[in-house]
Amino acid sequence: MPNTSRNFPVRGGIMHRLGGGVVAAARLCVIAPFGSVLVYMLLYAVSPSSFTTAWMWLQRAVVAAGILGLLYIFVKNPWHANRPPMLTHALAVSFILVVPATVTGFWPAAACAIVTPLLVAGFFIAERYRRA
Repeated sequence: MPNTSRNFPVRGGIMHRLGGGVVAAARLCVIAPFGSVLVYMLLYAVSPSSFTTAWMWLQRAVVAAGILGLLYIFVKNPWHANRPPMLTHALAVSFILVVPATVTGFWPAAACAIVTPLLVAGFFIAERYRRA
């Protein structure tokens, strides 16, 4: 039975609006690092210089967590035919994580952000050839 209490409405919640389940998790793995770039830039601008390194490493950790989360979701759902609807789109647009990785100068994450979309495309093509 779904939770219908006043404190946690089922309809209209953020997870429901993002697609629910694994689709919402994948979308949050893309949205959170990308959206946190603005927060990072504001904190970097207004903080004393002693805090700027901490903010930079915090942003790098958020980007790395998003990339690792997307890779985990992809490993659990590698084939397009077995994925929930819209999960392929959420995994394919994860290349935009290059932006927050580049803002902080986190070059390993910038390279890894391209891996998930390439894997999605590669498995999609392999599935097409496998069925043909």
